[in-house]
Amino acid sequence: MSRDEAKPRPPVDPSTVDASVFSPLPIGARDLLPDAARRRRALTGSLLASFERWGYREVVPPLIEYFDVLGRGLGSNDRDRCVRFIEAGTGEIVALRSDVTPQIARVVAQRVGGAVAASDGMRLCYAATLVRLPSGRDDRAELHQVGVEYLGDASETADAELIGLADASLVALGSSAHRFDLSHAAVVGDALAFLGLSRAVESELRDRLARKDLDGLRRALEQAGVDRASTEAFASLADSHGPPALLASARERLRSIGAGEAIDRLREVVAAVEREHPSCASRLLVDLGEVRGFDYYTGLRLRVWAPGVGAPIVRGGRYDDLVSRYGAALPAVGLAFDLDALEDALAAAGLHVDGAEFSAARLVAVQSGEKLDERLAAALRAAAVAEAHEAREGGRRAWIDSEPDLAQAQRQAERRVADRLTWLCVVGRGSEAKIVRQRCRLDPEGWRPESEKVMSKQGREQT
Repeated sequence: MSRDEAKPRPPVDPSTVDASVFSPLPIGARDLLPDAARRRRALTGSLLASFERWGYREVVPPLIEYFDVLGRGLGSNDRDRCVRFIEAGTGEIVALRSDVTPQIARVVAQRVGGAVAASDGMRLCYAATLVRLPSGRDDRAELHQVGVEYLGDASETADAELIGLADASLVALGSSAHRFDLSHAAVVGDALAFLGLSRAVESELRDRLARKDLDGLRRALEQAGVDRASTEAFASLADSHGPPALLASARERLRSIGAGEAIDRLREVVAAVEREHPSCASRLLVDLGEVRGFDYYTGLRLRVWAPGVGAPIVRGGRYDDLVSRYGAALPAVGLAFDLDALEDALAAAGLHVDGAEFSAARLVAVQSGEKLDERLAAALRAAAVAEAHEAREGGRRAWIDSEPDLAQAQRQAERRVADRLTWLCVVGRGSEAKIVRQRCRLDPEGWRPESEKVMSKQGREQT
């Protein structure tokens, strides 16, 4: 998908712009203009179609939730970023959706024992816009996601399925340079529990891990009184990033601080990917010191990176405890594609999204500026309507504009990405007036005539 080419723009007539009503968008918001909106729709459709081929069914959660309900599935930092308001008539606090996963957990938990059996494996997908208070001027307030949630299966094959699905969806878009970063939430969690440090020290260690600050980790652990062997084992998490082959040596090194079992579970996921989705196995990396992201993850955590983009194009993981916050005990794993980041990655790779172009079009232009008698004006309009209808019946986009002359109509057609033009004008005066229809097509050498017809005042073609 290539970025929009820079094209020269005609000068803006100052009389058409009223600067007094110019309104900037809020921090973190942006418009999607026609080309970008078309790309976004095509990309969303491609992802949802991929998900459906794997058995995932689409759901559409509401944009608003009661804050205390949504907040059950969020950490304190994420609750603070919710956009909230008072519901008229009840006084309840309502929030705009800031994360879809808690909504899916609520939807499913409400139906366990009824439409959903406790043993059901449910595959759901969605396309949604999230709203969060931006953390700075460069942060986004709106996040556009397409994602999947797989509930009811706690096995490593369920985790592997989502990795395979994400890879297949990206390959279908033409991507080949993306890479998966896999981690396990319990690696760091179990190690910190083993060390038994204060909450303040744990917070500092997580922060330093997020920044891969090896020396800072050593200093913080030594200052906390951790023995040398445990200090070196924990600090090594900052460097434990690379191909899955490192998991074997990492397990020997980290089992001394309680993280061996979590590494074993991550090895099982990698083995399941290699066994069931071998085409993407070469794209797997592991990062045992990953701590960023939602705190509801209990097992596998994954991020997908692509060249040319500074943010993950996919995030996800296992959240076996989240559904229980809404009253039902179901294991679950999910992931979401960040559409803004994904579009940037595809553009950086020079990839095109099928269906992003507008379909073939015909502009039907009628001559403006002429004062016509009522019958002739009605005939001219009827001829234009018939022409547009015929084009649409033939599978083309078509619409009617008024233009002063043929040259201006051709320029307008090019601006609106129409490669066909019907020009309708009136020649002659009084009883000699006729409607002339000229059809043109645009080819690499410019506009070429297709046909020309002379019509009667009633818009009927004359032979």
